[in-house]
Amino acid sequence: MKYDRPVWQIMHACADAMPGVFRYEDVRGWFSAHYPEVNDATIRAHLIGLTEGGRAKHVQFAKRSPVFRRVARGEYAPIPVTERGEDPDLRAPSASRVKMSGNGAHRGSAGPSGAVTAGSAGRTAAPDHEDPGPEPVIADLILLGSVGERVNVPAPAKEVYREVSFQLSRLDAELSGTEWFVLSAEHGLVAPNEWISPDSRTLADMEPCYRVVWASWVVARLQSMVGPLEGMTVRVDAPDAFVGPLFSDLQDAGAILMSGRAGEVTVPVPQPYVDLHAEERGQAGAREMEAREVERLTVFEIPKGAEGDLVGLVGPAAVSPAALHLSDGRLAVPASKTAMLPEAPGLYGWFVDAVGARELNRCLQLPVRPGLVFVGQVGGSSWHSLCDPVLNLRDHVERVHLHGGARASTFRMTLATVLRVHLQMTSLEDPRLTEWMLQHLSVTWWAGADPCELRELAQRVVGELDPPLNVDHLPVTAYRARLNQMRSALV
Repeated sequence: MKYDRPVWQIMHACADAMPGVFRYEDVRGWFSAHYPEVNDATIRAHLIGLTEGGRAKHVQFAKRSPVFRRVARGEYAPIPVTERGEDPDLRAPSASRVKMSGNGAHRGSAGPSGAVTAGSAGRTAAPDHEDPGPEPVIADLILLGSVGERVNVPAPAKEVYREVSFQLSRLDAELSGTEWFVLSAEHGLVAPNEWISPDSRTLADMEPCYRVVWASWVVARLQSMVGPLEGMTVRVDAPDAFVGPLFSDLQDAGAILMSGRAGEVTVPVPQPYVDLHAEERGQAGAREMEAREVERLTVFEIPKGAEGDLVGLVGPAAVSPAALHLSDGRLAVPASKTAMLPEAPGLYGWFVDAVGARELNRCLQLPVRPGLVFVGQVGGSSWHSLCDPVLNLRDHVERVHLHGGARASTFRMTLATVLRVHLQMTSLEDPRLTEWMLQHLSVTWWAGADPCELRELAQRVVGELDPPLNVDHLPVTAYRARLNQMRSALV
């Protein structure tokens, strides 16, 4: 736990502070003021999970009594303290106060005959000092992408796809007890027992415009079958061709997203980075944070305990210190603070925030998660450096990437290629791209490397981190194939 009590207990205090009718934004604002380390996904999941009748199937909240009532779409009201069936100050709910809710009888409640219900017999309440550990992230819905070999005749959707990976995912979904569906390139969203003819193509075979319409179709049908997706945790276990189009539409519907099979799940949330925006933290707090960051970033130091986390992001093999440093979002500074970069050769890493990642996702139709998206170098020995007057990190990021021409910067050209339609750019040099970069990007750096070895180091770091928007001199991936396709359309 990040604080002295779990989030479900904190939600009781939040409910007491809410007005008669409130929205999610009010709850988020209260947490920002009192418990800023609790992330948006956790807050939204607890708000929905602790709403009366909100999560009858959600194991995480099955034992909890509701704290809120839904009064309209997106609007809630706190349940009065005297009507709540659970005391947040007790580790286990009191048998005299537990009530029946939309989630069923709570563990430890008394049955009609006074007997303790199943699950509490032979147990005692956990001692107050016992830490229950982190609450597991459990999906409310699972979507499995159709892959591999198909049968030759019509069959239930769960039996059509014979690929081992699909059947393993199917087994995970069935054992979890969570409602699940199959994603088909030709049939859209289908229930496991729904009979279909085998589709002859995969979504990767389809044009991007088809994938956009396909994703809207899938989300619309999903809402018609399960109801509003707001606050629901949806796990998508499917190839990138499925994940990319779906993520942005599911997020627009209010879903909380995960990807990967159970036990191998990646939760696509922003990598943490220092927020120096005065509007969000307050002018005084922002100045204090910025002063601390300038002092801390003057000398390179991998944060204590970060090594294992960062190695987990880039793979189990040996990772260079430069890669560890560049991939640590906590060291990133906003694109508007480029004056903090040193006037020295080195490597730089561009990070995108959650909103920017969603926009890149929508434009590329491939999953782009918040975090590191591009790595480059400046000042490395080469024939190009002999005629390049911009040989230090500060000037390169400021003058070439942020305010230069698209054809002078590989990264800026890539962003212009991807975002030109979304941003309604009139040309590749449209200043709207700079505005977008200043709003959604931040940057890390590694300075002081020997210019003679800098290019080789950059190639090694890019190979270790494999940022999605790096294109040149790298193996072909779905991202690079899509970027090349979009570039060729400009010619």
